[in-house]
Amino acid sequence: MEYRYLTQDILEKIENYKAKFPLKEQAIIPSLHEILEKYRDIPEKAVEELSDYLSVPLAEIEGIVSFYDMFRYKKNARNHIRICRNLPCHLARYQNILKMIKEKTGADVGKNSPDGKWYIELVECIGSCGIAPAFLINNDLYDGSKIKTEEDIEEILSRYE
Repeated sequence: MEYRYLTQDILEKIENYKAKFPLKEQAIIPSLHEILEKYRDIPEKAVEELSDYLSVPLAEIEGIVSFYDMFRYKKNARNHIRICRNLPCHLARYQNILKMIKEKTGADVGKNSPDGKWYIELVECIGSCGIAPAFLINNDLYDGSKIKTEEDIEEILSRYE
């Protein structure tokens, strides 16, 4: 099979994962991260190619993509904002952060902003309860407890323009 989405650089990284882990299935999640980093989403054809390359059932990889929030088929904007809504962040009023981010980006939860720069997602936990309400922009973690004004949000968002 000729691969369109599994480029040479991705294939080299997958080979490293295969060498690192005793089971080929253990290379699925890191391989999906490589695909996500390159394309900002998971092209369905890339999943088929990964299934073929690793010789694992397509349904197994599709199950992983559909289970984990970090993987997604739909095309997302250039910047992905994930806001924790779990109990500590809920008690710390994540809704205030969400409201300011929505106003400043023009995006809504589960939707891209009109300019294609922002996508907002509410997630159950990002493992940062000590700085609740916590949120991520791409892979950068932010301490929502230090954000008091819309200007604070503007300053953070400006880093991703």
